[in-house]
Amino acid sequence: MAKLSLRLGIALVLLGVLSWVIAGFESPTALIPAFLGLPIAGCGYLTLKKPEKAVIFMHISVVCAAILFLGSASRIPTLDEFGSIKSVSIWAAAFISFVLIGAFVQSFLKARAAKKS
Repeated sequence: MAKLSLRLGIALVLLGVLSWVIAGFESPTALIPAFLGLPIAGCGYLTLKKPEKAVIFMHISVVCAAILFLGSASRIPTLDEFGSIKSVSIWAAAFISFVLIGAFVQSFLKARAAKKS
């Protein structure tokens, strides 16, 4: 999970920065995926360095991913400009955060099942 968090966190940072650059540096809200991808990537890195703290770092990551998913998924129905950088960025952020949440939930369920047995 740590490597996945690190990779997808970096992807979110790149998505946010590229969206902001392509949008002409006009909208600071284009950086939202970067702002939330940074702690996700950071927690993935810290989990690799300090595996004994993996539980807290992964919980922080899933909260950031959930915030990003709820924020981006709530904007999808209101998009009028399909195909624009704005809509592509929102769709990509929603997809990446959805994948992260699914992987986190699966990992948490495996850990709980292993704890019971």
